[in-house]
Amino acid sequence: MKLTLIACALSLSALAGCATPPTAKSLAGLPIVEYPGKPAGGTEFVYKLPAGKPIDMRIHADGSALAGPAEHTLSARLARDLYLYKRWASEDGHTWHDARDLIAVEFALTLPSHEFPGAGDMHLSVNRKAVP
Repeated sequence: MKLTLIACALSLSALAGCATPPTAKSLAGLPIVEYPGKPAGGTEFVYKLPAGKPIDMRIHADGSALAGPAEHTLSARLARDLYLYKRWASEDGHTWHDARDLIAVEFALTLPSHEFPGAGDMHLSVNRKAVP
């Protein structure tokens, strides 16, 4: 059984934001919080995922068909810095784009089955898009 889901860039599509991208000037007064740091509660901020630094991602599997939940953490590194502000993303902290226009994320899950005997497979593909 093979399931394929197209995910919005870094789950940012669910976040509300302005209709037009922010400008570097409009964000200049906000603190930049670098992963794995966490912002002070209620504070507006720009979140930076630095290039080359391990970024941990937790994978969860649960549900009534499983005997119990499973969890695993893996690390990945970005090729370029990525700045995030609400639903917006930037590689330089100055030019902002809708995150879905900058990064494409695809997730595919193949469960063990008659067609695919043996271990299942989870594949997360994160690709940089060419922006205008």
